[in-house]
Amino acid sequence: MNRNRSIPLLWVLLMAGGMWLSAMHVSVHSELSDLLPEGTTRTQGLLLTQVRSGLAGRLMLLALEGGTPDEMAQVSRELGERLRASGQFALVENGAQDLTTQDRDIVFQARYLLSPRVGAETFSSESLRKALEQRLDDLRSPLAPLIKETIPADPTGEFLTIVTAWSAEDRPAKHRGVWMSKDHSKALLVVETKVAGFDADAQAAVQEEIRHTFAVLAGQRAHLRLLMTGPGVFAVESKQTIEQEAWRLSTAAAALVLCFLYASYGSMALVLLSLIPLTAGIMAGMLAVQGWFGFIHGITLGFGITLLGVVDDYPIHLFSHLSSRGSVSAVMREIWPTMRLGVLTTAIGFAALLFAGFPALTQLGLFAVTGILTAALVTRWVLPTFVPDGFVPRPVWPAFHGELERLTRMKPVIPAAIVLACSTLLWSHTPLWQTDLASLSPVSEANKQLDRQLRAEMGAPDVRDLLVIEGQTEEDVLQYAEVVDANLIPLRTSGTIAGYDLISNALPSRRTQQNRQSHLPERSVLMRNLDHALTGLHFSPGLFTPFVAAVESARTQPPLQRTTFEGTALGARMNSLLFEQGRSWMAVVPLRGVADREQLAAGVRSWNMPAVTYLDLKEESNRLMTAYRDRTSVIVVCGLFVIGVVLTIGLTSGSLLGPILFPIVSALAVVAAVLNLSGESLSLFHIASFLLVIGLGLDYALFFNRLEGSEEGRLRTLYGLLVCSTTTILVFGLLATSSIPVLHAIGITAALGSFCCLLFAGMMAKKVPHVS
Repeated sequence: MNRNRSIPLLWVLLMAGGMWLSAMHVSVHSELSDLLPEGTTRTQGLLLTQVRSGLAGRLMLLALEGGTPDEMAQVSRELGERLRASGQFALVENGAQDLTTQDRDIVFQARYLLSPRVGAETFSSESLRKALEQRLDDLRSPLAPLIKETIPADPTGEFLTIVTAWSAEDRPAKHRGVWMSKDHSKALLVVETKVAGFDADAQAAVQEEIRHTFAVLAGQRAHLRLLMTGPGVFAVESKQTIEQEAWRLSTAAAALVLCFLYASYGSMALVLLSLIPLTAGIMAGMLAVQGWFGFIHGITLGFGITLLGVVDDYPIHLFSHLSSRGSVSAVMREIWPTMRLGVLTTAIGFAALLFAGFPALTQLGLFAVTGILTAALVTRWVLPTFVPDGFVPRPVWPAFHGELERLTRMKPVIPAAIVLACSTLLWSHTPLWQTDLASLSPVSEANKQLDRQLRAEMGAPDVRDLLVIEGQTEEDVLQYAEVVDANLIPLRTSGTIAGYDLISNALPSRRTQQNRQSHLPERSVLMRNLDHALTGLHFSPGLFTPFVAAVESARTQPPLQRTTFEGTALGARMNSLLFEQGRSWMAVVPLRGVADREQLAAGVRSWNMPAVTYLDLKEESNRLMTAYRDRTSVIVVCGLFVIGVVLTIGLTSGSLLGPILFPIVSALAVVAAVLNLSGESLSLFHIASFLLVIGLGLDYALFFNRLEGSEEGRLRTLYGLLVCSTTTILVFGLLATSSIPVLHAIGITAALGSFCCLLFAGMMAKKVPHVS
């Protein structure tokens, strides 16, 4: 009696301590990049760096529609000003402000170091004469108001050359000074957030700020609409969709399971008692992942709780074997050896995920292993103390035994099913493996189409294609970038790419700046050349004194650095294109309008520049996921081998190894064939779900082949297995209806697997079982 009282008390204390630890120390993350691996190759490392915090992920495209062009232009201009002032964006562009006043001042003062036209002949008498004549023509043109103020200090037009070169890239049409689509149905903006694109929570806050600002500016003009797209928008949409869908489906599944358990056993107390192992397993899984990783991801928590559906089998087996002839503790001792072997082998299966090298799967594996072991121990030592003596569920239908006998006579169905499954996999037109990672995205096709449309209208860089330049120092990277620029020009001319953004076009290397300085003439030489050039031209005497002073000053001006632009809009843009990564420096070159990726990749290889890497983010992502999928598949096979070894040791009869393992392997083959026949290719998430199927199949097969002391005990075992399988099919069958590809993959795999494992294990069950 004292022991029966102390165990529940100890469990309550441990659960209270676990709840306190969870509330105080468990950190639930939502940033998707936390689940990404480190990569095993240099290219994969570059890819994951860009996915986590790169420029492509931080770009967001905005569009205003529904109003007149004038209305949309006004709101676009005001929205751009508000967003720039908010401090949350590294860049806000809508065509209204190419350079800020601060940027213009810096560029104007450093024009002779930045202008690509500065060379040996720039300041000769002949070149100055042509420049001055061009300025006279400009003063007679509509450009006069724009350049009149700069002519005395910049008669050669270097500042105008720089600004024109930066503006020469493909940009949308303008209406009233802001970008518009070609048909003037949308006002266009592009912004770069300071927070990473995969930081879903931070991105959600930024996007809400944009919506709020737009709503204030739109005011009574309710016909105006705001459209947003980009990786950050997709990250927020994916997170919210997954959370909402998982909550809806898990709530519905829990209600279905509770109702079914009540219908199966006729006791609400029993239904509530079945929650004791489950809650303990979830608690232990959370704390284990927190202790190892320092956080638990929200997706891991949601999926982990779903995968722990296997632990519902443990209390169900106990409740199904209760009878008036034995105490709860005696029943638990009787079925524990079989349950223990099932728990051990299932834990081994999920432990394989710990070696996958993929943080998402590692977290899931640790959560599942810890949860399964904890739930099993709680079922063994704690749950019996809560069940009152003499409690007996409703009687079991006697016809179950006859049904099993008929089922075992259908053994030939299994090899026939395997042959049919293998034939399907060999001859199906549906690829066996899913190689397109985009197909797993929960983002709607309409939103993907909107992204493609706005990128085409804005000439914005595609988030797919990048060049990455690496070097030991900032200067190394800038010098490499200048060589890359020369190599990209022919590709742009040939139409292989439409354009690109390169850091060296805004910030030349120190070597290039010093070379340009070397071409700046001494004061006396410049004045002599200028006097010759002015002969016969109608400029006021002394008008170009500022020009002479500026050239003289530029001769000794320190070369510009990235820090020169610190705190400016142009500086923020430079920081996006050039940054320090660990102990080295890196520049990214977003590419626009890539027409032929194979030709581009071949061209980059022909440069023979080890410091430059072409990244096709989509293809590299697919390669990365394929590599981890293959690795996980190998680990699953190795896990099955280890499970076979453990079963060989744990079973009293080696002849039972076939009836226990063969139904599981058969079920996996049939499930893969059914999925393929329905048009689904296997992804990493299908493979991970196979571990759940293995765990379920081991549980069913072990209890089907368990030695029973009486006919009634045999019937109760069969009834318990039917209840276990039905609850699993209800939970995961509901999950299979999800519109989210990942949830659907897990649900359909586990539901089909549970049904096939139960069916095949029943067919293979020995008439005289010998499991101890």
